[in-house]
Amino acid sequence: MEHLLNKLIGLLEHAAELYQSLLAVVQKEKKAVMGLNLNQLNKACKAKDNLLLKLRILEEQRAQLIGRLAVDLGCSPQELSLTKLSQLVEEPYAGRLRDRSTDLLALIQTVQEASQKNKTILSHSLELVRGSYNLLNNLISANPLYYRTGTVQKNDQTGKLLCGDI
Repeated sequence: MEHLLNKLIGLLEHAAELYQSLLAVVQKEKKAVMGLNLNQLNKACKAKDNLLLKLRILEEQRAQLIGRLAVDLGCSPQELSLTKLSQLVEEPYAGRLRDRSTDLLALIQTVQEASQKNKTILSHSLELVRGSYNLLNNLISANPLYYRTGTVQKNDQTGKLLCGDI
């Protein structure tokens, strides 16, 4: 069982490293959005996808290890969290598991908060782009007709967008 515990702790440490990298990528993503740098944003998205894939693979390995440990401890894998596992094993493994659990929870929360901030920034940016698009779209309509009812009839649109750069 000590081999399984060492392997699990190693996986958790690797996951913490990946979450640290993910946090750095999320921060780069924010810089790219704020700086309107599409190339940097694309790079950040690719790096984030790559890290999430690695984390998903680690999670599958962790679930397998927890399943094997649950069999050895005589309990259900669904009930076996890192906290409960740390209560069932002896030191130094119990302390190391608690430390890894605390580190991972803090890191995951930080990544979630940073991602939520990025989502808010991106949503706001998208609304600004939509507003600009609507403004431009309304500017190029030809001679609207106003009726007594207050409605406006727009004729066919005119004008062309010559360049996509701002």
